[in-house]
Amino acid sequence: MGFLDLDAKAFGLSSELSEDVSTLDSLLETVLIEQEGTDLIELARRLMSDERPSPQDLFTAIPELRDPAKVRQLAKAFTVTFQLLNAAEQKEIVRVNRARSSRRESIGDAVSQLKARGKTAEEIQALLDRIEITPTLTAHPTEAKRKAVLDKLQSITVLLAMAVAPPSLTEPLNSRGTSIAEIRRTLTELWQTDEMRSQRLTVPEEVRNALYFFERTIMDVAPWLHEDLEDALRDAYPGTAFRIPAFLTYRSWVGGDRDGNPNVTAEITWQTLKEHRALALEVYLERASVLRKELTQSVKLVPVSQELLAAVEVDREAGLVGAQPSNRYSQEPYVLKMLAVEEQLRRTANGAGYADESEFLNELRLVQRSLLENRAGEIAGRGRLPHLIRQVEAFGFHLATLDIRQHSEQHEQAIEEVLHAAGVLSTGESYAEKTEAKKVELLTEELANLRPLLPFGYEVSENTRRVLDVFHVVRRARQELSPKSVTTYIISMTHGISDILEVLLFMKETGLSGELDVAPLFETIEDLHMSGDLMRSLFKNDAYKIHLAARDGLQEVMLGYSDSSKDGGYLAANWALQSTLTNLAQVSKDTGVPMRLFHGRGGTVGRGGGRANKAILSQPAGSFSGRIRFTEQGEVISFRYSLLPIAHRHLEQIVSAVLLSASGEGAAGAEAKYGEAMLRLEDVSRAAYRALVYEDPGFWSFYTQATPIEHISLLPIASRPVSRGGNAISGVEGLRAIPWNFAWVQSRTTLVGWYGMGTAMAAMIGEGGLGTLREMYQQWPFFQTVVDNAQLELVRAHIPTARLYAQRVRPKELGSRLQTVIEDEHRRTVETILQITQQPELLANSAVVRRTVEFRNPEVMPLSLLQVALMDSWGALSEEDRAGVWREAMLQSIAGIAAAMQSTG
Repeated sequence: MGFLDLDAKAFGLSSELSEDVSTLDSLLETVLIEQEGTDLIELARRLMSDERPSPQDLFTAIPELRDPAKVRQLAKAFTVTFQLLNAAEQKEIVRVNRARSSRRESIGDAVSQLKARGKTAEEIQALLDRIEITPTLTAHPTEAKRKAVLDKLQSITVLLAMAVAPPSLTEPLNSRGTSIAEIRRTLTELWQTDEMRSQRLTVPEEVRNALYFFERTIMDVAPWLHEDLEDALRDAYPGTAFRIPAFLTYRSWVGGDRDGNPNVTAEITWQTLKEHRALALEVYLERASVLRKELTQSVKLVPVSQELLAAVEVDREAGLVGAQPSNRYSQEPYVLKMLAVEEQLRRTANGAGYADESEFLNELRLVQRSLLENRAGEIAGRGRLPHLIRQVEAFGFHLATLDIRQHSEQHEQAIEEVLHAAGVLSTGESYAEKTEAKKVELLTEELANLRPLLPFGYEVSENTRRVLDVFHVVRRARQELSPKSVTTYIISMTHGISDILEVLLFMKETGLSGELDVAPLFETIEDLHMSGDLMRSLFKNDAYKIHLAARDGLQEVMLGYSDSSKDGGYLAANWALQSTLTNLAQVSKDTGVPMRLFHGRGGTVGRGGGRANKAILSQPAGSFSGRIRFTEQGEVISFRYSLLPIAHRHLEQIVSAVLLSASGEGAAGAEAKYGEAMLRLEDVSRAAYRALVYEDPGFWSFYTQATPIEHISLLPIASRPVSRGGNAISGVEGLRAIPWNFAWVQSRTTLVGWYGMGTAMAAMIGEGGLGTLREMYQQWPFFQTVVDNAQLELVRAHIPTARLYAQRVRPKELGSRLQTVIEDEHRRTVETILQITQQPELLANSAVVRRTVEFRNPEVMPLSLLQVALMDSWGALSEEDRAGVWREAMLQSIAGIAAAMQSTG
């Protein structure tokens, strides 16, 4: 038996996964009975039965649920169930990938394909020299679990994997494996741990959470990928020596992203950069210490290089190795060298020691050369030493370069004050009211003027001081910590050239001219479409030409997936982004300015989520040179980076896709061939989406009643407000994309990942375009990815549950009308996709994914019932009750559905 008597095998899932699910379900039942008696189990089974009451009758039919503590604990029991299912599925992902003799979408698979396509060693080396892969961690508020909860769930996943293995050498002789007993203990700890944070996260806490993943997995996995590539190249091109640069590096927004978050101050940015450096040095010191204990070769048995001996003598004279160790290890020069390295790392952490990571790398490579020359090639080429070298190459002393991001409106307000203070604008003259052409003209002139704008000692307003202070901190960090600590400034909601020149003027004012890349972020569909023309004009601007030359001629451009989807709907946003890639590639070709594109993807499909490697392979042929950045957010980070094998799989798929895409393969000319059809689909889908979301006068009332958006804003999961202004939300425009998506996921509507698509495709089919759509799906990776991602969201949607939420809308006619509109579009989208893909059902080619969703649906319904009942009763609660256990019960239901759906926003 078990808490919910889960039978995964009945849904066609593997026997291994089914056994794990049954084990965890049974253990949870044991813990629940031990901790709470049988009450929760009996309540859960009543909610699972076909005779369960409606949400409106729930608290009357089951009086026990009038106790908010009971509701909270019941919601938590379901939450833990889904968290355990997620843990079991993670273990299953690792098992399946390890069982494969050769993994598809691995680095080895990509190199084999390139070899089969006739790529020469010279072409492969040229490819390696130009690829740059830069995942960027953000603090976007989409992780609902506390770190303490994450740790326990990860432990359960590891213990579950150990349960099928014989006892290890660290266990007693009479042990038959302690994993199951340990899972039960950990599960007890999990049950007794508060799921929800008592307070909203602070920015420093977000920084520490991000650093946790660097320390736990990221810094270890990076060398594995280099080793994978070395092995693949050796197998495919035997006898050829390749030079493999540090192709994978990381960046972060955590502590640098101040767009809409007043809590990210200049001081916090400075502290963040110091913590980055401190962690990198701490990890290197620990690895160097372990390495020292391995490199115990004695000169009595094997020689070492004269270069190493000379370096050891220099270390002695510099006082890096004390007299006692010098005598004790006189025959073990590698030990002496590593002792000196450790001392240098300690001094570096205290402000002395190595000037930068290149000095540290030189020391490690010196040791590596000596080992290679003296019969220790295996030690020099595999294992901890080359791994440490790869880590230092990838992470330096800065760990992850921190991006600075701010909204263009903040710059405009600050520049207004600065120009008035400098006398550039006369009293009463408004910068904001000038035309774009006049703004560009004024800013270009001021950038050519060497004088500072602000008079000495001038006291700016609080807003302007916040804008300027971050530039001063960046300058200090680049001088005192590392030039790699901050290299890019991102401008949210870039609408014109003036938005970019304003930042250049701030850089000039603070002594940073030419030191940072300035990356415009295009977020709305209109801005995406005009981005190519804007960049052409920007590259002609005299002031920007000077800046670009100082940045080695490379331009970074960021593309926003979340706001474009919120602006125009899923299909329109995807085509706007794809056509933007084509346009920017043409701009780059015409102007000779190379571009690095930064994809601001979210976790859900409606925010650019889905499989990142498929997205890379779907880019327009010829648009991708090999340089790519993309965001990793919230629950995506915790899923992809909590366990080393999962992180390895995620990143090997990314590297594989980059190698194949950057090699020039792809559906050449597809954008031109199908562009007219896509423009038609974009126009129709966008019109359908905006007719509902922006033009229907009742929509906002429907949305706020038919989703738990009001309660999502109470979740203490991030330091950033749910709206950019931080004020009360009064419409879709002011709502951030994450809570917008989050609410639709909670109500099981998942509208953002498909709405408008069915109308557009049905119109094209009605005009005789079915053959074209089928051809596009079969031959064009982009369109196939868009359709397949929509299939997933349509399957994840559960219309019977969505109806429960819509039925609470008042007036009832509004709820009925708009729910009918949504259901009609869902049905239409399903029907048209089945026509185009010629499948008997959605996700027929991804049956395991479909079965996994179907397996979870019956268990999600009780949580949805509880949540709707709580929403219905909310208005009758006192302010005290709303702030107490009833609030905790509501937030627990949100966390539970998030765990069930494996996504928030």
